[in-house]
Amino acid sequence: MATTKETSRDKEAEAASLVSRLEADLLGGVFRPGEWLKQTDIETNYDAHRFDVRMALLDLKTRQLLEHVPNRGYRVASLSQQDREELIEARTVLEVAAARRVVERATDDDVAELDQIVAEFDANMEDADLPLLRALNAKFHDRLYAICGNRVMMEEIKALRHRGLPGVRGWRANSAIQRSNRDHGDMVAMIRARDADGLVHAIERHLNRWREE
Repeated sequence: MATTKETSRDKEAEAASLVSRLEADLLGGVFRPGEWLKQTDIETNYDAHRFDVRMALLDLKTRQLLEHVPNRGYRVASLSQQDREELIEARTVLEVAAARRVVERATDDDVAELDQIVAEFDANMEDADLPLLRALNAKFHDRLYAICGNRVMMEEIKALRHRGLPGVRGWRANSAIQRSNRDHGDMVAMIRARDADGLVHAIERHLNRWREE
């Protein structure tokens, strides 16, 4: 017979799993910007308890992946032009600061690992498996900023990146996918060359690709 402590841990694990699954679907473009999320639908589609659904929606709202409208419910965050401009400005400040630390701290193994992610992305580009490419894109950025050695900075960069993703269904054309990975390759080349200014330029260009798309 399960103990009270084991039952509590199981419930916590289920709640955490629901948050992770909803977050993955929000970031993966399963829902559209501004789409309303009905609690009853989530209970059914995710086989979740009502209390866990409410807590998950509140968690995701706190992270600004969802918006809450009184007497209406929760909907997927939808960024205005100004919202996105301000988000990119904030990301630029943090990512530029992190980039200089990355160049100082990166080891040969770090560079090789980033190279491997770029190569794996390139190898899967022809099939245009968007969920896989999105996962590899996230893996590259997470690994890049982990090198800076500042956990708070890394987590804030990741949180800001996620805030720009809900409802975005990925790149709109193969050319955009190719440009994105070329940018990644350029970043790795700048780190290998210990060129902090070059890395900063590559990151700023990468952050503003959305304007072209």
